[in-house]
Formats: sequence, C-alpha cells, structure tokens
Amino acid sequence: MTKMLSSVVFGALLFGATLSQAAVWQETQTWTPEWEQKYSQWVQNEFNEDIYMAGNYKGIPTDCSDAVYLGRIIFSYENKLPFVIKDSTGGSSRVSNQMSRFDSTGDSLQRVRKFMNYVADVTSTKTLPDDTYPVAINRTYIRPGTVWSRPRITKDNIWRRIIGGNVKEDPGHAEVVKEVTETGVVNLIGSTVPKDVRMLNTTSSLVFMPIETSTGFRNWKQPAYYSQAVESLPGYSLEQFNDLGKGTVGRRNLKDWTSDVKDRLALREESKDEEVTRQVSNVCNLVNARVDIIKKSEARRVALGGQCMDAGDYDSYSTPSRDKRIKTTLKQIIDTAGGNGLTSAQRAKKLKPALDTCPDIEITPGQKISLYDFSIAMLKGDVSSNPNDSFAARWGLEASTNNKCPKYE
Repeated sequence: MTKMLSSVVFGALLFGATLSQAAVWQETQTWTPEWEQKYSQWVQNEFNEDIYMAGNYKGIPTDCSDAVYLGRIIFSYENKLPFVIKDSTGGSSRVSNQMSRFDSTGDSLQRVRKFMNYVADVTSTKTLPDDTYPVAINRTYIRPGTVWSRPRITKDNIWRRIIGGNVKEDPGHAEVVKEVTETGVVNLIGSTVPKDVRMLNTTSSLVFMPIETSTGFRNWKQPAYYSQAVESLPGYSLEQFNDLGKGTVGRRNLKDWTSDVKDRLALREESKDEEVTRQVSNVCNLVNARVDIIKKSEARRVALGGQCMDAGDYDSYSTPSRDKRIKTTLKQIIDTAGGNGLTSAQRAKKLKPALDTCPDIEITPGQKISLYDFSIAMLKGDVSSNPNDSFAARWGLEASTNNKCPKYE
C-alpha cells in the first residue's frame, strides 16, 4: 500500500514538473517547402474575414500587424510546426512556441491564445522586417501567405526638435496575400487600427510603392533562416525596389509599379470591365470598413465633451492613410474608365452606374450614404480625416469647422 502510494505521489510530482516546464506547444514537424505550400493553401481557404470573430480564436483583438503575425501562429500551432520570431526587446534571443512563461495555463488552446496576445504586444509593423524578407515578383514567391508591409517611419529633423514640434510619422500597415488571381491581381486580407475585435477586410488595392527594402512583398523567415545570410533565402530579391515601375520616363511611380507587378503575375489580361468591377468592390469594402472606426471616433469625441484629442487618441481615430487609400483607389477606377480633360469628380459622375452597384452604406442606424455621393465628396476634398471634427464632417456631409485642436500627423 505504501509502495503504491509512493508511486502515485511520484507520478503526480512528475506530472507537475512536466506541466511547469510546458512549451506553448510541442512541435512534431519542421518547416519545408511542402509545409509552406500547405500554409499558402490554408491562408487562401481558411484564413477568412471572421477568423478572430468565431471558433477557437473568437474574441482576439487585432490591429494590422497582429492579424499578420497571429495567422502564422495559428497555422503553426494547429500543425505542430515551430513558430519563431526575433525578440523585439533586443539581443539575439527569440520569441517561440517553446517559451515557458505560460506554464500555469494547462489548457493548450488557452495557452496559445495567451501566447498570441503576448506576440501581438511585442510586435508591430516595425518588427516585420526582422521576421520576413523581400522576394521576387513571380507566382512562385508571391502567393497566399506572403506579407505586404510598410513599417511605420518616423520623420524627424533637428529643426523640429529645436522648436518643439510634433515628430511626424508615416503610418505603417501590413496585410496578408489572400489570393493571386489568374489576371495577376493580388487580393489582400488584414485588420486595422485601433486594435479591436473585428472582421478582417479584403481588398486588392495596392496604394503604396515599396521604396525602402524593409517594405513591400515579403515571405516569412523559417526558424533556420535567422542564422543564414538573407541573400541566400528562397526567392530573395530586391527587384521590387529597383526594376519595377519606371514607366516611359524612367522614374518609378505607383501607377507603373502596380501595372508591372500585375503583368508579372498574370496568366491572362484583365478586361476593362473586370478591372472596374474589381476596383469598385475594393472601394465598397474600404468605405464599409471605415464605418466602425468613425462610429468609435465619434463616441470618443462626444465623451471628451469638446476637449481636443491627445496624440494617442488622434493616432487611433484619425483616418488619413485609410482615406488616402480610398481616394487613390477611386482615382485608379477613373483612370481605368478614361475621360481625359475632365476633373476627377466630373469623371466619377460617368461612373455612377458602376459605383451604384455597391449597396448604400449605413453610417449610423437609420442613416445611409451612397458610395457615389461619398466618392464625389472624397474627390472634392470634403471628407475629413480629423477625429476632432463632427460625425457629419467625417462623412463629407458638412464642412470641417474644427481649427483649434492640434493635428498629430
């Protein structure tokens, strides 16, 4: 009896010791080209808009970089693959699924959810260049799961420091390639700021041209890649920064760059009707995604009771990059449809039948706006990105009147 009791006690102690040293999950697979292909298939088929709204990962808040990192974690966890990224706090250490800081959580799913929240806290668009690398523009290396990224870039200078002005930053953004169509269109999926539990948004709108080599189309570093020269990694290339988008005058520009990318990825040419339909769908999705942030911005503005938003609130609720993307996509539609010699707003009027295929957008309960009306307001410069402005001004329904509050841009 004593011997049996001793065995039970020993077993319990052994179990407790094992649990206390538990990894987030134990990998039984290693990353290979075949697993990367499976990851691509998973992103295309399973990494959908509601992934953080339903199922095992319901309720996890994301911003744009979170959604990118966490998707890679989910696939790694579900297939018992290693997940390794650079530790953003410095040094040569890594953040990985072998971390023991979540030992006290016995349930494996809850443990990985805590790990996901931790990774989201220590990563951003600024860390993505450490965990990914730029690749050649072809269908082998631009595939579902490829990252499309621009880190947040601080604009600072000595004069700004002397006068005590605000340090300006170009906002960062990141999305995941969801699909590369036969016409060379890159469909993207991603989240946005402020960090929240939300549906992901899909678009094919590429509205910035990679300039710095820390930006652009990038593939994930596998664990073994961190000890290798980046130039030796599969598909590594700087062509997207140098060779694409020069056009006829030899100077790189966004319009020619996106056209060159599309041509390199296409199996057939996209017709003008297909292109207009796709671009209208982009704008429709982008404007619908804008609704939630403007609602939250208005709630915060009202709660402040006339006080100006501070830098943190301004960053969370202003929409300059989002609105620039909408405006750029509208101009792309107009360029596709043609109409030289007319203003953008005049040319947009000719696109009313196409824009009207997007159902009217409910911007607040009981109030809707048509995509056409919003597009005209946007092209005329009547839509405000400033969170200190009224709800109506944010939708271009009245003029912006707030001039007393500082802008943190």
